[in-house]
Amino acid sequence: MKTRREVLKGLIVSIGGGSLLSSCGDIARVDNSVNGITKFYSEKESAWISKISDLLIPRTETPGAIDVNVPGFLDGLMAEWANAETKENHHRGVEKIQSQLGADYLILDEGNAISRLAELDAKAFKGRPREYTEYRSLKGLITQAYFASEDGALLEQKWMAVPGKWDPRVEI
Repeated sequence: MKTRREVLKGLIVSIGGGSLLSSCGDIARVDNSVNGITKFYSEKESAWISKISDLLIPRTETPGAIDVNVPGFLDGLMAEWANAETKENHHRGVEKIQSQLGADYLILDEGNAISRLAELDAKAFKGRPREYTEYRSLKGLITQAYFASEDGALLEQKWMAVPGKWDPRVEI
């Protein structure tokens, strides 16, 4: 069970964090990478992040993670906002995920890639073992980046402002 603080933090990021930060002008802006030109990820890391993002949030009747440029957002976020320790840990985390999925992951057909990712996901969330922390963290970043996008917030979540009183005592 998540704490109220964790739920609220996730909601702020996924629903309104991106738009709230944009109201700060250029001070709180993340400059997304576009057209495969990255500032933080190597070409190989970018390919891994793109494939995992696409398989976690594929295009359906709504845009997928690639359509809203989740990999570019994460690249910009890491390049511009992360401190040196976070950057180093993230690079190591992506490398660990690569070893957990297997060196041949990028060349697998979609069905086998989905299957292997589902196996990793099941291992990572069953009992939340420490050895899969990096995968859980990356999955969280991908989903938060997606739902912070305009399409993710408006089309997928169908978010709209609801007037009324906020009651912090409501159980979740």
